[in-house]
Amino acid sequence: MADPVTWAIIAGGSQFAASVAETAQARAIGAAQARGLEEQARATGLQAGIEEEAQRREAAFQMGEARAAGAQMGLTESATFGDVYGQAATMAELDALNIRYTGEGRRRGLLYEAAVTRAARPKWGPALLSAGAKALGSYQQAGGTLPGG
Repeated sequence: MADPVTWAIIAGGSQFAASVAETAQARAIGAAQARGLEEQARATGLQAGIEEEAQRREAAFQMGEARAAGAQMGLTESATFGDVYGQAATMAELDALNIRYTGEGRRRGLLYEAAVTRAARPKWGPALLSAGAKALGSYQQAGGTLPGG
């Protein structure tokens, strides 16, 4: 059977290892969450680009139909038709830009959240100091004595 000092050393070492493992696990979880948010940000940016392009294609199609209908009616030379057509084209472009900037805002928000998640992970320095303190506490509780104590 081992003496009390050996048991105290084992208790302290076990506490230290458990504390370090807990920190490592928390850091790994935080890193995985941050990677997930970064992937969501990438997907959000791609989706916004697809939606923006779809908006532009649809607007071009509708503007082409409007131009063809105006030509059939002989309105393409009319100043009013030109004004309305130009205004519709401007509004369609603004819609596409709104889609882009809304997507960009969501993407940046997710990247910020990923950065905050990554920064909030436990730091190794304080975690190791805490693990050492816990190990010393377990060592003393198991019957070990510290120098000068």
